[in-house]
Amino acid sequence: MGFSSSSCSLLNQHLVISFIFSVTTIVSHVNGCFTSIFSFGDSLTDTGNLLQLSLLESSELSHFDFPPYGRTFFHSPTGRCSDGRLVIDFIAEGLGLPFLPPYFGGQNGRPKSFQKGVNFAVVGATALDDAFFKERGIKNPFTNFSLGVELGLFREVLPSLCSSSSDCKELLRESLIVMGEIGGNDYNNAFLEGKNPEEIREFVPLVVHTIASAINELIELGAVTFLVPGNLPIGCIPAYLTYFQGSDKEEYDPLTGCLTWLNQFSEYHNELLQQELDQIRKLHPHVNIIYADYYNIAMHFYHFPDQFGFTKTIVACCGRGVPYNYSSSMACGDPPLRTSCDDPSSYVSWDGFHFTEATYRWISKAVLKELFTIPYINCLCLPLTVNNKLISS
Repeated sequence: MGFSSSSCSLLNQHLVISFIFSVTTIVSHVNGCFTSIFSFGDSLTDTGNLLQLSLLESSELSHFDFPPYGRTFFHSPTGRCSDGRLVIDFIAEGLGLPFLPPYFGGQNGRPKSFQKGVNFAVVGATALDDAFFKERGIKNPFTNFSLGVELGLFREVLPSLCSSSSDCKELLRESLIVMGEIGGNDYNNAFLEGKNPEEIREFVPLVVHTIASAINELIELGAVTFLVPGNLPIGCIPAYLTYFQGSDKEEYDPLTGCLTWLNQFSEYHNELLQQELDQIRKLHPHVNIIYADYYNIAMHFYHFPDQFGFTKTIVACCGRGVPYNYSSSMACGDPPLRTSCDDPSSYVSWDGFHFTEATYRWISKAVLKELFTIPYINCLCLPLTVNNKLISS
């Protein structure tokens, strides 16, 4: 499923650009398709859980919770680690559903209604349990949440959404499960604490197995349609480029400026993840698993930035520092960094770790196109429209 996990040829790169551009607007008003979305993940998907947890626990707010976060679309911080919407927001819009409320929102820390779905993703969440990292002396600066904790919250809330086991299975059959992106922080925290890359590489099979186990657990509960994103090219991220600055020049891709060995690490994760997904498909042929190839989608922004309106690819829009506009000691949102670049839509990176709304928009267009071209997706038996024009079902 999705694009090739290996590096594309120049011809394939142009084909994928055409693929992304072919969805010029987000599909809307797809009523009767998926009735709800349940989402798990980390800061790439969190729509406000860490913010709400901080408010509930009267703890110190994160720099993500201050301007200029949210400036482009919401015009104020929402707990999203971007200047605007995330991929999960665009997916919800594309399926005719409202933005996913964070689990820890609303009255007494919980949204009043989960009927259209809920987001369990938390900034800083890992796939592996927090105890795994503590045993290895690796600290998580944001949370002790893991994928297992998020699944536990899902299990707790599920009975409140349906009256019987059969009703719950029906609810999940009609829902889209977005599994991540998750796993990035399992590597981020270790890399940025200076752990040996070979040691971190040993985490990958464990991370991937944990993701697969979560999918299998949800299948047992009745879920049948999963969107599973892979890891992004971390060798192109300003925070990594800053941390590993001074590496051998031969370690950089001369076309993109990205660190090749770090991108190869992401490719390794994605390769193992796709192998696990193939095994699940064999065991559960009735289940729809769509692999969202974030890596190869994103690499086109670095190879052909002008095709997407980007003028800055490996420099952060909001930050401080040379040459990547990122510093671990002065993060976006910290005083005095309450301002950002004039035009975030011309940047791939928002704050050095996360991406701009413009980047997420392009990624979501490719993901939605993939969803809408898989023939066994339930909603495709319904008429879909783009700009009120019928498209193939």
